Amino acid sequence: MKTNRRRKQSRSGKQGSNPAMKQAAGQPAPRSLPVWDLPTRLSHWGIVVLLLVQVMSSQFSLLPVAWHLWGGYLLLLVVLFRIVWGLVGSDSARFSPMIASLRGLPDYLPLLFSRRPTLWAGHNPVGSLSSLLLLLLLLVSCISGLFIETWADDRGPLAERVSRDTGLLMADMHSLVRWPLYLLVVIHVAAVLGYLLFKREDRITPIFVHGRLQVIEGRELKVESARRAFLVLVICLAVVVSVVVLGPVY
Repeated sequence: MKTNRRRKQSRSGKQGSNPAMKQAAGQPAPRSLPVWDLPTRLSHWGIVVLLLVQVMSSQFSLLPVAWHLWGGYLLLLVVLFRIVWGLVGSDSARFSPMIASLRGLPDYLPLLFSRRPTLWAGHNPVGSLSSLLLLLLLLVSCISGLFIETWADDRGPLAERVSRDTGLLMADMHSLVRWPLYLLVVIHVAAVLGYLLFKREDRITPIFVHGRLQVIEGRELKVESARRAFLVLVICLAVVVSVVVLGPVY
């Protein structure tokens, strides 16, 4: 009897480690919880729109080259905000749980090929890896763009602060990093569409509209105040403005 009880406890412990397994074991039905706060959603919208501006103004020349420069400043602002918000913001936006979730990546990968929704409260391990890499590449792209010597009649505000060799190195880096960035964006979009069409799990509407996710388990996530988000935005804006205004050599 004790042996059977231990086996049952062992099985229940394994099921409890994953939301999808809990659902399969007949656990409570999913419930809707607020997960994505407004600052996180706004930064996501900003990155999407500004990336489109960057591609249309450089890759396809559908917009003036000057848009690429000024769009880059705005993109740097959004990326800086998202990075700082990942340190001091709401629970679902913080990097610490995202990094911690990466330990569960090997166990989560097989679930990608199951039609059963995973109903993860926030960034699942794959989403965490994708988001962290995306922010890193965006940051490298934005910073390297500040040092590029020329785009037609425009140049980065810090181009004259470094040697020509350093400027050329930054230009090469800016050009090179766009390809893994584009690839990661395509994978990211394909993944959320796969969740929607294959798993019937909508992770698009929550991040763009209401911020609520269907989850099987999860505590109420702490949401930081709009005042804190505004303060973070002001600090990041001050950094970007300082670079743009004080960076060039007149």
